[in-house]
Amino acid sequence: MNLGVAMKTNAYSSNPDLSRDVGLDLNEQRLSLVKHMMLSRESDLRENILFRQGRGQFHVSSSGHEGLVGLSTSIMPGDYVYAHYRDRALMLSLGMSLYDIALGYFAKAESSSGGRQLVNHFSCKKLNIISAATPTALQCLPAAGTAWGLKKEGKDNVVFCFIGDASARQGEFFEALAFAIQESLPVVFVVEDNGYGISTPTGEMTPLSLGMLPQDYLHEIDARKPFQFELRARSVVEDVRSDRKPAVIWAQLDRLSPHTGSDDHEKYRSSEELIRMQMRDPLDQAQSDLFKLDSSYNQEFFDEMAKWAKECVRETYIRAENAADPDLDVADSNVLCAQNENLDRSFFKRNVFSNDHQTWDMAGAWVSTLDAILHENKKVILFGEDIEDPKGGVFGLTKGLSTKHPGRVVNSPLAEATIAGLASGLSVAGFFPIFELQFVDFVGPALNQIANQISTLRWRSNGDYSCPLVIYAPCGSFISNGGPWHSQSNEALFAHCPGLNVIVPSRPEDASNALYAALHSGNPTIILLPKRQFHVQYDMAEAHSGQRNGAHIRIRGEHVTIVAWGNCVSIAEDAARSYAASGVYCEVIDLYSIVPCDWETVFASVKKTGRLVVVQEDVKTCGFGQAIISEVCSRQDVWGNMYASPQLVSRGDVHIGFHPNLERQVLPDVNKVKSAIASTLGQ
Repeated sequence: MNLGVAMKTNAYSSNPDLSRDVGLDLNEQRLSLVKHMMLSRESDLRENILFRQGRGQFHVSSSGHEGLVGLSTSIMPGDYVYAHYRDRALMLSLGMSLYDIALGYFAKAESSSGGRQLVNHFSCKKLNIISAATPTALQCLPAAGTAWGLKKEGKDNVVFCFIGDASARQGEFFEALAFAIQESLPVVFVVEDNGYGISTPTGEMTPLSLGMLPQDYLHEIDARKPFQFELRARSVVEDVRSDRKPAVIWAQLDRLSPHTGSDDHEKYRSSEELIRMQMRDPLDQAQSDLFKLDSSYNQEFFDEMAKWAKECVRETYIRAENAADPDLDVADSNVLCAQNENLDRSFFKRNVFSNDHQTWDMAGAWVSTLDAILHENKKVILFGEDIEDPKGGVFGLTKGLSTKHPGRVVNSPLAEATIAGLASGLSVAGFFPIFELQFVDFVGPALNQIANQISTLRWRSNGDYSCPLVIYAPCGSFISNGGPWHSQSNEALFAHCPGLNVIVPSRPEDASNALYAALHSGNPTIILLPKRQFHVQYDMAEAHSGQRNGAHIRIRGEHVTIVAWGNCVSIAEDAARSYAASGVYCEVIDLYSIVPCDWETVFASVKKTGRLVVVQEDVKTCGFGQAIISEVCSRQDVWGNMYASPQLVSRGDVHIGFHPNLERQVLPDVNKVKSAIASTLGQ
């Protein structure tokens, strides 16, 4: 075998052709796998040296996990890969270039994340390798969502999800596996069992050792023997591809190096254990097996290959180290897609009702809007608890839709993380999810996906991937007897996550238009629907068509600016009308878009009136009302025109009690708003 042919490169080139090898016989194919294993191992060593020299910021080793390259022969074009941070060799064997990996190590501008991601957080749009995030097992539910999308489109592709053995104790792994089994999804979960979660031995705490995995879907394979692993894994994947059902490959391997460059595994592993692991080195095993197949692959041959790999890695990393660093002015780019300035924002009037004098409530407008969107866009999928007929949602927000659109309005399990995680993966697969959380109070399990996966995907992939979707939820109080967990508003919770649009409408037309705008925004959007407004009738002759900037001036005035959203808009309006009788005219701004926020409308009004009252039902500390006051006070041109300090009318830092008296005591009301107005007037 000619070494130059085997390497598919000129001697010591810093940019070798690492595209996937096709048309090779079995021995050549296995030599290709060894080549990628060797490059991975050498780049590992190089990165560790650079880290010790202070020329790299962090190091995560893949040594010992190289045997997973055997799966590369089963991953086909059109498949999706959610990678683990020790999958360096696999990424090379799938076609990711060594230079891209080196750029990622140095966090350079040309890297897939533009310098935003930690090392080994692999991403490659052209190879369907989805940008990885650090929280463990975060990729499992999105992987199931992408597989769900493949099934819905009738494609024969497969999704591969790689996680560590310690991560398999995360609840989201079990939720993803449960949904994949429930829906017979073409997804392969590959658990990379190296026996440790950093320094903690996992042998007695994994789902495998505890007997918690369904045997019909489980395949235990030794990945320390790469060629045997390849054959057995290929059989598993072929079954998944043909039978369209999930599988769990539990791959046994060793982590030959410390957890990271900052770790010292000799502190918690015995010398005997370290020696045993080295004797099971998958790279040595692969070379030995290859020699047994063809004696021309002798030690001299592999020594020459090692020299090639070493020089290739050296030159590649020198080139990457000298590449450009990220520009400072792009640090905040690709957080959100820009607003579509040409979008017709009168969807409600055009598509939901024909009589301008008709009265509508928010619940009816929402159902009708969903119906119109489902008719218009066949890629829209609705998913949530109890949303199918005959229930149609606990508030009737999807009533009749599963009957009209069978297979596209689907009941979810009672699992909020599943709802959010599947939305992310379904979006990656090209669908537009509109998913319901039954009450925003129960968002806790979904926050991992919303804050760490959905809101960061566009930013962390530097715009390569985006996650357009809608998660909506009934919110708020003022309906009595909701208690602590059916009364929350929580808009500040979502506004705190960069990468989300956050909408809290007070009127039917704004809820409808916001949903339609979200469909065309390219962004993940949270829409919180105030329960108190569901059945309040509004005359559509007075409906706004949907302003671009996300704020309406509901009442014009010249003495005091009142800013409110959601349930509090009607309270602000009632207070303003009450004060008008005494000759004080308040301007009421309905700030129905929290993110993006129409700051200019707020600033212009406060400069005109010189006084500001903000009304919210969320908790006081770190609520969005405090953000508004902070922004106003930080603008010298606004602050200089003010006659009094701003006032915040808010629920205090307290939960909402079940008894109506306790609820009324802590929530904003007209008298509290009037008192705040009086304070700004010096009364």
